[in-house]
Amino acid sequence: MMPFRSIPTLVIVSVLLALSGAGQGHCSPVPTDPAQDFTQQLLKIAAEPPDRCDPQSNKDEDDAKTESSVFGDAVEIIVAELNTTPASPEPVLDRAIEALKKLEQTSAEINVAWPDVDRFHFQILDVSPALVLKVTFRTRARFFVLGVPEGRQWNPNRLWRQVGYDEESIEHEAVAVSIVLYPLHRGPSGNARFLAGFDYVGCAGNSMGVAYDVREWNPKSGGNLEQIIKQEGAFGIDEPADGRKPTPKDPFAPIGVLQTQGSPISLPYCWFSAIDTWDNPSMCAVDSYDLSKDDIKFRSRSYNRPDLLPIAKAIEYAEKRDYPAVLGYCASDEVAQGLVRDVPLFVFAGDLQVTRKGDGKEHVEMDGYRFDVEKRAGRWLVAAFSSQ
Repeated sequence: MMPFRSIPTLVIVSVLLALSGAGQGHCSPVPTDPAQDFTQQLLKIAAEPPDRCDPQSNKDEDDAKTESSVFGDAVEIIVAELNTTPASPEPVLDRAIEALKKLEQTSAEINVAWPDVDRFHFQILDVSPALVLKVTFRTRARFFVLGVPEGRQWNPNRLWRQVGYDEESIEHEAVAVSIVLYPLHRGPSGNARFLAGFDYVGCAGNSMGVAYDVREWNPKSGGNLEQIIKQEGAFGIDEPADGRKPTPKDPFAPIGVLQTQGSPISLPYCWFSAIDTWDNPSMCAVDSYDLSKDDIKFRSRSYNRPDLLPIAKAIEYAEKRDYPAVLGYCASDEVAQGLVRDVPLFVFAGDLQVTRKGDGKEHVEMDGYRFDVEKRAGRWLVAAFSSQ
């Protein structure tokens, strides 16, 4: 253990080294020019394959850090351009696009060995007074929101700033992340609103993760970017939500279509559950929201297979031994107790057989379990359960 009295000596030595420049490389990082750093990061990764799933791709964290630096440098460059003094007479959007095109050209020259789609690219969604910047590089995408917060205490010089960014692409470890941006209906206050739709794909598998991230920006009160809707789910690779209805040949078709125009919006998605028969989510839903007011309202949720929903949800909660939640999907206390008692930690349907037994009545067999479901007062419930 270091003697306490030796600390002042070390402090003095460190100060002297810093003043002399001898310790500058370790103690005082030199500020970098974002434009130069952007170029250096492109050069650093140019020898790597653009696809992370390529066997020759570097799988350590260095590539991820380089991608993050490319995105961060691009944002700094654009913010600096928007804050140029004296300001250019060109419209703000045109100035941002012009600066971003230069970054695209730099990537085109340095990453010439890659397909064009994998080089640095951008899209700007103008939701005045904010700009939503989507940037893509290799197989990943992110968005950043730029604006001018109001109020002397928050932004006395009325400068453009990065006022928000996505967290979704950071939270997920998918190899490929894509984003589609949509402007949304504004409430009476006129605050900027937009939807970012995320798709996540790994190197293997037959499904992709999805997420809907709805944001609102109010330039007042510090100009915080607020998340007002978040919904996660999944889709089969070959089963996008396109309005199809389940049929005997396609019993688990997704329900609904993405609707972003007007005050009501619809967000379709699926999720993995115990009734899945392979690596594709079987249960799907579509959520509807009303954006006509400043406070958004949830309107409804519809399911592709409401008859099988109580089985999927009852098993989900039975695996967690959550009796009250299981009871909410069962017709009796006895059925709920049997599910909590007999369902193991993990259930996978494998082979799912559904037999209609009459109007509003079905018999379902899967993985050694038997269920009877009935529609009562407009709701499907598990009326009977048994296991082998």
